[in-house]
Amino acid sequence: MASSLDTGLERLLRRITADPAERRNLFWVTVSSLMYGTGATLSGGELWSGFLERSGFNMQDIGWISSANLLATAIGLLVFMGLGDRVRNRVRTTAIFIALTALYPVATVGVALIPRVALPLSGFLFALVTIGVLQCLTNSIPVMLDYPIWARALTPGVRGRLFGFTTLSFGLPGILVGYFAAELLKDIPYPMGYGWCFMAASVAIVLRATAYSRVRELPTLAVEGASTSPLPFASILRVLRLKEFQWLAGPHVVRGLTMSIIGFSVPLGLKYLHMPEHYPGYAASATTIATVLGGLAVALFADRLGAAWATLIGDALYAAGMATVVLLGGNPAVFLVLYFLTQFGRNIEDNTVPLGAINTVPAEHLGAFSAARLMILMGSNAIGAPIFGRLFDGGHYVLVFGLGALLKLGSGFWFWYVFRLKPPPRVQAMVGVGGREALGAELGQLCRHCGSEVQAGQRVCTCATCNMVYHEQCWLDHSGCAIEECRHPD
Repeated sequence: MASSLDTGLERLLRRITADPAERRNLFWVTVSSLMYGTGATLSGGELWSGFLERSGFNMQDIGWISSANLLATAIGLLVFMGLGDRVRNRVRTTAIFIALTALYPVATVGVALIPRVALPLSGFLFALVTIGVLQCLTNSIPVMLDYPIWARALTPGVRGRLFGFTTLSFGLPGILVGYFAAELLKDIPYPMGYGWCFMAASVAIVLRATAYSRVRELPTLAVEGASTSPLPFASILRVLRLKEFQWLAGPHVVRGLTMSIIGFSVPLGLKYLHMPEHYPGYAASATTIATVLGGLAVALFADRLGAAWATLIGDALYAAGMATVVLLGGNPAVFLVLYFLTQFGRNIEDNTVPLGAINTVPAEHLGAFSAARLMILMGSNAIGAPIFGRLFDGGHYVLVFGLGALLKLGSGFWFWYVFRLKPPPRVQAMVGVGGREALGAELGQLCRHCGSEVQAGQRVCTCATCNMVYHEQCWLDHSGCAIEECRHPD
């Protein structure tokens, strides 16, 4: 299986990386994202919002459910902060906890099937909050471990395309899944229409965990001393002192607030804009089409434009969609178009901000930094959700979405400024234009990227800073020297 897989991946990905292990990582992360997108479409986002509105909750109730889930995620990240760089079996741990999250959609179905006579709406609300909190606590470990794994499994020269691949694979299944979910909701009455969607999501989550378990960290990207990084509270203090954290904390607060606003789009469409009850499925398809196109845009342009400009473009589109979706979206078809524009910009931002962070923050701090930035993101989202929910119940949705558009545009310029302060690692100067044939003293030396010997007749490059010898193709594929001090000369 591995040999045939490697043969196929070599044909598909040889222009991206010459390392078979890195190609396998790209493949398995992409497959995992495919299943992630399927599960998320079936149990989250628009279908989840439609389920809550159809269950009889008002906007403030929906805000409180969202707030509780987000606070649980932030607490989970706080409790486990620092483990991202200490856990030795990061991939296995991530896969196990992903698989555990498959239990919660099934539990939601079980609670929804209880008659409201036996379980009144207030009890239903409490049950959903409890299930959501447990799910978010469980999911906080995979969320925290993602960046440290990717930083050790994929070289800087391919990470932009990785975000493109994962976004494309995340979105592709949702296009059809959202459409079929809409058709299912037409034919099967509440709650079983949503119930079948949620149970199918659990199957997809298990498949996602299986694929993720096949990812392997690369020895050449190991970070020395990472296994002794501090545990939670010492880790918090270290992160707070990082200038990179201080640069990026503010725009993440703004991101969280605008995320809490956009999360109400579908319930508002159902309540105020008179969207048909099955439209959450079509909205999910619009989101996933935006995800696919956004991923394609990131794959094609993020590495060329850089995270700064790519993020600014994404946030400008995001702001344009927020400014118009509730103002001009009285027609369901127009609503879907403008909702698509919002999600397209959001998707670009969702991928380019992590890309900029990975290229900006030192690798040995990525685990703690990822947890800290997500705590801020989730915390501000959790604070905003019930506040905005109350405003939406009062009918002030145009005002709130207009404010959100201004905030989003401001955060785009903020990220643009920060990511330009510290550009990604640059490729060091090569000795000889386009490399040269290996000299006698270089024969038999080990290439630091692939670990194999330099042989007669092979073309090599030499780092101008440390004089280490590399195969020319390894040098090009990995964007320069493997020595951290050479990649960050400043």
